[in-house]
Amino acid sequence: MRRVPNTVRRIGIYYFRRGVPSALQLFLKRRELSCSLKTSDPGLAQARSRRLYLQSEALFGLLRGRPMLDERQIEVLVKRFYDFELEEENRQRLSSGVQFDEANRQAAVTYFERLGMDVRAALARNELDRADNWVADLLGREGITADLDPLVRAKLQQGILRASCDVAEAMRKRFEGNYCHEPQDALLAAPLATAFVDPAPLPGPSEALNPSAGTLFSVRGEEFRKARNRRGVWDAQTTLQARKTYQVFAELCGDRPIGGYVREDAVRFKNLLCDLPANYAKAAKYKGMAATEIADAAGQGEERLSPRTIQRHLSAMSALWNDAVEQAETPSNIFKGFRLPSSKRPQEQRAMWSSDKLAKLFASPIWSGSQSADRRTKPGNAMIRDHRFWLPLIAVFSGMRQEEICQLHVEDLRQEGAVWVFDINDRPPRQLKNRNAVRLVPVHQVLIKIGLLGYAEDCRAAEHERLFPQLSAGGADDRLGHNFSKNFTYYRRQIGPYQPGLDFHSFRHSATTFMSHAGIAAPIIDQLTGHATPGETARYTKGFRIEQLKAAIDAIDPQVDLSRLYVNSG
Repeated sequence: MRRVPNTVRRIGIYYFRRGVPSALQLFLKRRELSCSLKTSDPGLAQARSRRLYLQSEALFGLLRGRPMLDERQIEVLVKRFYDFELEEENRQRLSSGVQFDEANRQAAVTYFERLGMDVRAALARNELDRADNWVADLLGREGITADLDPLVRAKLQQGILRASCDVAEAMRKRFEGNYCHEPQDALLAAPLATAFVDPAPLPGPSEALNPSAGTLFSVRGEEFRKARNRRGVWDAQTTLQARKTYQVFAELCGDRPIGGYVREDAVRFKNLLCDLPANYAKAAKYKGMAATEIADAAGQGEERLSPRTIQRHLSAMSALWNDAVEQAETPSNIFKGFRLPSSKRPQEQRAMWSSDKLAKLFASPIWSGSQSADRRTKPGNAMIRDHRFWLPLIAVFSGMRQEEICQLHVEDLRQEGAVWVFDINDRPPRQLKNRNAVRLVPVHQVLIKIGLLGYAEDCRAAEHERLFPQLSAGGADDRLGHNFSKNFTYYRRQIGPYQPGLDFHSFRHSATTFMSHAGIAAPIIDQLTGHATPGETARYTKGFRIEQLKAAIDAIDPQVDLSRLYVNSG
């Protein structure tokens, strides 16, 4: 007997069942929508189930568009905020394994003590907008996208500020070794009654979706891709990748207006991505086959798409659906909320350059002497200090991304007080991965000893704009590191230390690991590498002084002797 989506059979009769999104359980006061389809025929049950699914989508859309929170629901949201902040901070502690030295521990204690006083002062002055960022994060996690009534929003802001006082106190105690904080605010201390009632029959929305209305997905997707690229939101590579994503989805689910797709379509697409082999777009044996055919033909032992690649496809779909929600083409984003558990532990997800592997690399001709600029893989007497020499060294002693290093301008190597830094900025024509990438990264003492400052001065004297003028843009996204990547792969194959998965980006993982082993706190590492620090700890990182960052960078010690490359002792 064939399976009918969103149904169960009871004594031969089909019943429609659909879970209510967690954010809307507050409004509907139930976890599930259910009702009898009054038929035992699977074909008729499928048609009725699909119609009810579309009606429930319309209902969810109406609720998301007009959120009204009562006192009880505000209390639930505030408690969720409190729990999330503490759980996220503890997750970081457990997953990073970082040990705080006494200076960083005491700095954290002082920070959270001051944060608590600041929040209480904001409450006293009725500065409710102090909670705006916290409220935005909370509503985003809960899937509430529309504007709240001003009075409701003010009550939620006030509740979040009250909870933040307890968050700050709990964080402070944790940095003193005390995990037994009991919330003091009555809003948090009061026990919660049951938040939901038993499931009830499906309520009818004021209107159902009309899946036949609107622009076809293929046209809408193409317009969206071009707009994202034109506005600089997506680079050329991301734009091209999105085209393939949209093609595969239309091939699987058909080409119809966005309002005509339902969550089941998104689930089917996600499941297809999980079944596709990693080389489905390149392998000759799959040429001319549809994606579904490729998934069926893939052998059991073949490597599948990585969680990261699957997430990229789903993100491209989610971005389009978010735009469609804003344009009132569909009530909700059917691609929201997917979870992709990684098949590997975090520390195994990318290989790192260990001390032994770095020693072998830096003992090869580029760093020990090659025959000439054109014969860099052959041992010789020529020491050519160009981009091929400097890029791997800078990467392992800074944790910077490849393109961040490649696009450095001479003016980006400068002094901040008495400390030499790489100024990672997004001034045109530079392009960064995200806003967190804007930062200052102190120059490691080893790079200074090897002569990086003198190299930069030579570039300045020659009136070069960029620090590595030899690099030229290439690839679909015109990246300066495109051709270097190919050359670096070729070089590693020729000299020996080649290993799949051990690439230039692995230098970044190595730098992070070396800092962790030296006891550098995770928030400092995040600031140096341009990662966002989740939760309340992110506000703590804002106070790091350049001297602290310099000490953290200089803590990178790969245990490789590079003294033969030194040009001075300073």
